[in-house]
Amino acid sequence: MKVNRIASSVLFAAIVGMGAGVASLAMAQTENVAGQAHLVVTVNANKSNRGRLLPQSDIAVKLKGRPADIVSWAPLKGPNAGLQLVFLIDEGVRSYWALQIPDLKKFIDALPPSTAVAVAYMNNGRAVMAQTLTTDHALAAKALRLTNGIPDISGSPYFCLSDLAKNYWRSPARIRRVVFMVTNGEDPYYRSIDMQDPYVAAAIQDAQKAKLLVYSIYFRNRGAGGPNSFSTVIGQSYLQRVADETGGQFYSMAMMSPISFDPFLKQFKESLDSQYLLTFAAGNTGWQQVQVQSKVKGLKLTAPKAIYVEKNP
Repeated sequence: MKVNRIASSVLFAAIVGMGAGVASLAMAQTENVAGQAHLVVTVNANKSNRGRLLPQSDIAVKLKGRPADIVSWAPLKGPNAGLQLVFLIDEGVRSYWALQIPDLKKFIDALPPSTAVAVAYMNNGRAVMAQTLTTDHALAAKALRLTNGIPDISGSPYFCLSDLAKNYWRSPARIRRVVFMVTNGEDPYYRSIDMQDPYVAAAIQDAQKAKLLVYSIYFRNRGAGGPNSFSTVIGQSYLQRVADETGGQFYSMAMMSPISFDPFLKQFKESLDSQYLLTFAAGNTGWQQVQVQSKVKGLKLTAPKAIYVEKNP
């Protein structure tokens, strides 16, 4: 099966262009350390470079277009591989979601013992926890269940993401925080095609403040637009935007629900296994645009487009 990560690229390009003037905020892995900022970077390598460690000398960082000094560059492996992972599932997804549960259970079971997993469901604008973070992977897998499938029961997936970001992550972020959303990405509270949805923008801001990397996979909801509808394209475009701004990734099989999650979960696992913690001199506090680039041909780095540097404690 051929996996297409972004559906209808021509339509996407047109829609994203419509929203090009919207100011965006990105996920930041920040700490209250004077003069320094931290963020998670994913290395997307071609076959010839896959699996090899990328040295610090092969990357460059710019803040507001100016070079920034790198303090450290460490692969998130072994003792540094700590991860908090929340699966956020739309209650409105169609009943054949049940076919995907075995793949997700297998994925959770195979995660490293140090990974803490939680399962939450989107319901009336909230992220309702079925299982809080636990390293008991069997317990987390048991929280995966059939959804009620009521049209628009989630409220808005972006309300739910904001709720998760603002009300769940209470302790300081010492390790990676990742969210994996299963939803169609459509927002019933903003039907305009101008791609200026304020709730998407708010969710991005809330996610970055909670230091979340947001991944998602497209899955149709009851009552939502058909696989070839314009609303589907908009929903997927929003999910792509959230992923781009927070340092995550968006997965889809054209404009349809995946037959199997397995190939996408393999891509997700490769992404988690290819991440580094980057520490660099941040200079001023507040919002700063950031660019992380590789000097190696065939390597693409996925990273936030902006960071928020906290004031000194």
